[in-house]
Amino acid sequence: MDLLNWFFTLLTILISFIIALSIWSRKKVKYKVLSITIGVFAYLVSYATLLEILSRPKPKNLELLNKYANELTLLHVNWVEGEAIYLLVQLDDIIEPRLYKFPWNAAQAQEYDEMLEKGRENGEEVKIANPFYPTNAEERKTIIYTAPAKPLPPKEAPETGITSYDPNVEEKLLDYRDRREN
Repeated sequence: MDLLNWFFTLLTILISFIIALSIWSRKKVKYKVLSITIGVFAYLVSYATLLEILSRPKPKNLELLNKYANELTLLHVNWVEGEAIYLLVQLDDIIEPRLYKFPWNAAQAQEYDEMLEKGRENGEEVKIANPFYPTNAEERKTIIYTAPAKPLPPKEAPETGITSYDPNVEEKLLDYRDRREN
């Protein structure tokens, strides 16, 4: 999301520069007003388009920045039979999970689902190796496996609490016992 904000800022600066050039030119006023109107419309359309893109799964072949990721952690799998497999994955260096759209493959969808179920039963993470391999140039086998559960963080030694010392506590307890017995 942060990268998208920078992209929109850059796009806004470029559109503003083009509008400024058209206003400073020696054109009639109606052309200058038209350029401002088109520029404002371009701002709105680009912003709406970028917001709409955020809610869509990214196709596998359009992944650029994380294309050579070695492993992904599979969080959820869903599919539309005959259309696509949708994978919610966690990349190693990125906090937010990502949603990807993979081409339909019935065997692959079944394998994802079985491994995810097996991982949940055993309390293990499901990892996918080589997820974004080039389809035509070099076909590599996508490996799906369950990784051992991460160990719990080491426990800290218990600290003794601060207690107050009352030298008369025994006498008070004996008095209380005597009153209770009577």
